[in-house]
Amino acid sequence: MRAGGLAVMIAGLAGVTWFAFELMPQVLGFEDTDNPAVSLDYLGRHPQYYAFAGISLFIMAMALVVASFAVSDALAPRSSSLTRRVLSALGLFTAAFFFMHGVLRESVGPMLYLGGLNSGWGESAYLSIQMVGIHGFAQAGIMMFCVWAVGICAAGARSRALPLWLCILGVFPALRVVILLAGPIMVAPTNGSETGTDALPEILWLGSIALIPLAMLWWLCLGAVLLAGHRTKGAAR
Repeated sequence: MRAGGLAVMIAGLAGVTWFAFELMPQVLGFEDTDNPAVSLDYLGRHPQYYAFAGISLFIMAMALVVASFAVSDALAPRSSSLTRRVLSALGLFTAAFFFMHGVLRESVGPMLYLGGLNSGWGESAYLSIQMVGIHGFAQAGIMMFCVWAVGICAAGARSRALPLWLCILGVFPALRVVILLAGPIMVAPTNGSETGTDALPEILWLGSIALIPLAMLWWLCLGAVLLAGHRTKGAAR
């Protein structure tokens, strides 16, 4: 259980680190990262942050594989085998999605090479990676990450295998799931407007972004609980 608790904490720390690297363009003054020309300029000057983000994602994915089985063991005495298997599967899906996003983050070299040959090729490569990475694997990973957390909270609260305060904190990943599922509805055109983007409340969008690191912090709390449980059992022996 000690290794499992450490794995969960490593996954949470790596997740927060990855999120911080994703914010580096804005921190360094490159605000419109949806513009491929701006993003290629950023990557040409600071390619290391994409690589660091990829390394963080690799570490996170590997830790999540261990964490998926550690959580299953923690719930084993009081939860059904089907529940534990489903939760383990969600954990493995989460690890796979983040791993693939890490692979795309490590492709900054070929992307810059294409940009050096032809700016249009470089911008096309960036947009492809942006859509498949951030809006594909990353969103899928975050979704599975939060669904997994909600499932753990539900199983932990029902079986009393986890502290009640930890299960209550699961509201943060739960809210992220709700926002992701409601996304298509929130961006739908309203009041005869041509696009629904203007109808999306900015504070709601900022809240959805803020929920990502909060969900990662929940995993740090889970890791601390697993480690504390291991120490308690060790002291009892």
